[in-house]
Amino acid sequence: LAEVWRAAGVVPAAVMGHSQGEIAAACVAGGLSLEDGARVVALRSRAIVELSGLGGMASVGEPVEKVEARLSKWEGRLSVAAVNGPSSVVVSG
Repeated sequence: LAEVWRAAGVVPAAVMGHSQGEIAAACVAGGLSLEDGARVVALRSRAIVELSGLGGMASVGEPVEKVEARLSKWEGRLSVAAVNGPSSVVVSG
């Protein structure tokens, strides 16, 4: 996507990302080649599968307060893993 913007004359002065987006940002900034970035994504994905065991993660399109209230009956089994925005939460367990 960054190359599409560049082709249209839009060149970023800075880039940033979160999670897999950090890898994409490193590629856009020139810190990683596209090939190396793809390799990091693949290795990271394998590591996450090994580390997660039987657990999983899900994105929920609601405010964190509402999600936390819903999760209270599964305390210790489910929790908020990340708050990505005012109505974007990731739950893990």
